[in-house]
Amino acid sequence: MILIKNVEIYTPTKRISNGAILIKNGRIAYVGPLASIFTGPKAIIPPLSKKAIIPPFSKGGQGGIIPRGRSSAFPVEVLDFKGYIAVPGFIDIHLHGGAGSDFMDGTEEACLRVLKTHMKKGTTAAVPTLMTAAPEAIVKAIQAVNKVKTAGDVLPAVLGLHLEGPFIAREKRGAQPESHVRPFSAQELGRYVKAAGDGIKIMTLAPEISGAGPLIRDLKRRRIIPSAGHSNASYEEATAGIRAGIRHGTHLFNAMSGLFHRDPGLAGALLVDDRVTVELIADGIHFHSAMAVLVTKIKPLGKIILVTDATKQAGRSRAPLRTRDGRLYGSAITLDIALRNMLCWTGRPMTDILPMLTLNPARLLGIAAVKGRISKGADADLVILDKKLAVKHVFVRGEKAS
Repeated sequence: MILIKNVEIYTPTKRISNGAILIKNGRIAYVGPLASIFTGPKAIIPPLSKKAIIPPFSKGGQGGIIPRGRSSAFPVEVLDFKGYIAVPGFIDIHLHGGAGSDFMDGTEEACLRVLKTHMKKGTTAAVPTLMTAAPEAIVKAIQAVNKVKTAGDVLPAVLGLHLEGPFIAREKRGAQPESHVRPFSAQELGRYVKAAGDGIKIMTLAPEISGAGPLIRDLKRRRIIPSAGHSNASYEEATAGIRAGIRHGTHLFNAMSGLFHRDPGLAGALLVDDRVTVELIADGIHFHSAMAVLVTKIKPLGKIILVTDATKQAGRSRAPLRTRDGRLYGSAITLDIALRNMLCWTGRPMTDILPMLTLNPARLLGIAAVKGRISKGADADLVILDKKLAVKHVFVRGEKAS
């Protein structure tokens, strides 16, 4: 058992001052005021004997709790994080790389390097994202990610895969290689699903391409979230895609038909339909900071998800990669940077912004009961921040990762 005490907690929608978190077997057994662990109707530890805690709780101390009627103590690691903030572990649903590696490298070593790089900055769960490529390269990358799932290291939980293409619009391909953009093939999709063992969670597609309707229906049947992106769809084409089942928008504003007063485009359709969640790459390069304010005024806050879209530069440089013709090639940020930027740009409280990289992505994936929140029974995925919101410690399912 681990007891974290004297910490300011964001659950993420509720703030608890001078709080405590008790971790047992990788899950949260208690969150709330420290005193309530021992007293009151919701006490998680039975009434204590006079020699209740041996030695007294101290920073980094190893203690023992002796319930009344027992002669021996059971061990508790006590961590005093006074002056720090505890938040749920970050969840990145659009992540390509970091520390010089990319999931498309197709090796277990590369996958491990990417995940560990982002874990150091607070990401405790991720949806590895694969870009448009030859079918053989995509299958190889899927197989590499599958191997990481069984690795014994302390790593962010791999929640599934995000396929960013290849069924997208050539003119809005961004950094996706044009030579590998292709029409929808149910057979090809089936090949990826088989390789992933039903582990594909999100697929980015252009709703205006030929066969988009059958593709969206196929994804829904397979319980894969259809996401609109890399698209030049008109507003009408975009809304038709949403009616067909699109429920997510890949990196809003980027690589899509933009917001124009005579044609709101895909961006406009994603903004006005409350059934759809949208991704934001809050690096200060992919969109102007004023657009963050605009989005938070238009979209329900629960429908906004912060992502990194990070490539090999993350953990090495703040400058993102670019193609030879100057197109942005993902970002170089980690989610802690996105959090600080959004708080600064919007002026909104932590309880508004923090769910965008914790609870909101968990809800999209249907795992909010165990991920994205600090609550009893949830996985003990925690990030400890200092007052400047720099990451100091990370816990993944109760194990200290950094």
